[in-house]
Amino acid sequence: MSRAKDELLDELHAATAEDMLSALRQYRAAGEPAPPALLNAIRGFLKDNGVDRAIQPGDPTDLLGDEAPMFEDVNIIKGKF
Repeated sequence: MSRAKDELLDELHAATAEDMLSALRQYRAAGEPAPPALLNAIRGFLKDNGVDRAIQPGDPTDLLGDEAPMFEDVNIIKGKF
C-alpha cells in the first residue's frame, strides 16, 4: 500500500483542527461545558503537533491561577522558610 500524498494529509489535518474548533465553539456559544472527551481529543491533537506554551499570569487560559493560594508573606532564604 502506498503512502497518502502530503496534500491529502494536510487537508485531513486541517479538517480535523477545524472540526475540533467548531465543536468547542458550539459548546461555548451554548454556554455549556465541552465534554471531557472533546477536550482530551483537542489536548492530544495539540500535544501530538507540538503545540504548547507557558501560561502567563492573568492569561484567560490560566484556569487554576485564580484558585491557587498566594504566599506573599513567605521568604525563602537558601532553600529554607
